[in-house]
Amino acid sequence: MAEMSVIAHPYARALFSLAKDANQQEIWLNTLDELKQISENKQFLEILDNPQVESKQVIEVVKSLLKNKGISVELNNFLETLAENDRFIILGEIYALFRQLYLDDQKRSDAVIESAYPISLSDKEELEKILSQKFDKTITATIVVKPELLAGVKITINDKVIDGSVKG
Repeated sequence: MAEMSVIAHPYARALFSLAKDANQQEIWLNTLDELKQISENKQFLEILDNPQVESKQVIEVVKSLLKNKGISVELNNFLETLAENDRFIILGEIYALFRQLYLDDQKRSDAVIESAYPISLSDKEELEKILSQKFDKTITATIVVKPELLAGVKITINDKVIDGSVKG
């Protein structure tokens, strides 16, 4: 997985730069999310694995599956580049990296808070407020109940982990 992330970085950075220059970050984020979903489809993966299917045919399949049929020149070029380099398989990584660049640019981040017990909405909001102040960005938390934890919480924000939990 780390190798795919390394390969995906230049694509994500280039797309983010293109999107930011055109003030189309959200459009590209949504398009990449849609492409990621297409690339994870079992039938699509079978098409990719079929040696008789040419890259132009793969591009046409992808275009036909996109909700927005108005394909921009930039999107078409991106799809052609992916096809030429057999990179459709890394669309999930490209999406994740692009999304992280987008959130960083917006001074936002996601947090995963693992707890042994459910956390109330007011406690979640308080944790988000504290984390937002600590990290100087708006934090949106997702609570994951992990019964294997005895007490405390484990908070993950990007590559940072604050582990105040006790495991059983």
